[in-house]
Amino acid sequence: MIGDIQPRHYPQILKINREFEHWLSVWDEARMRWVLERSDYARQIEDAQAFLIGYPYDVDYPEPHKNLAYLSERLDNYFYVDRIVIDSAAQGKGYGRILYEDICDYARTRGYEYLACEVNTKPNNPGSHAFHLKMGFEVLGDKDYPQFDVALRYYAKKL
Repeated sequence: MIGDIQPRHYPQILKINREFEHWLSVWDEARMRWVLERSDYARQIEDAQAFLIGYPYDVDYPEPHKNLAYLSERLDNYFYVDRIVIDSAAQGKGYGRILYEDICDYARTRGYEYLACEVNTKPNNPGSHAFHLKMGFEVLGDKDYPQFDVALRYYAKKL
């Protein structure tokens, strides 16, 4: 059911990422491959009906929003969720919970103390906020990025 992201999954990943671009960064195949090359964790469920990509806090990953810098001012030794996306047709099947349980195990066994992420508050993603709180994440703070017309809420979960 759950496995590593393979090149055969790329079209589906790009498709579902496009569906939720209003909450995610825009990806083309080159950008997706660039992110995957830097990831430490890249897993999918059921032929990429859902996927999650993450990496350690000290990864070499320049980013416009400076999410890792924001988190690193507040946390030590964390594993970062770059993105989790569930196809709209697969929502409600528990894939998000399964992927989060898997990445928590992955990060914990590698000695990380926290799992961290961010969720949009502009445009707001209320379903994701509720999901993260239900999964035991705590709010670290909010940050507005007017240059990108985005605002984010940062979350962390002790592993």
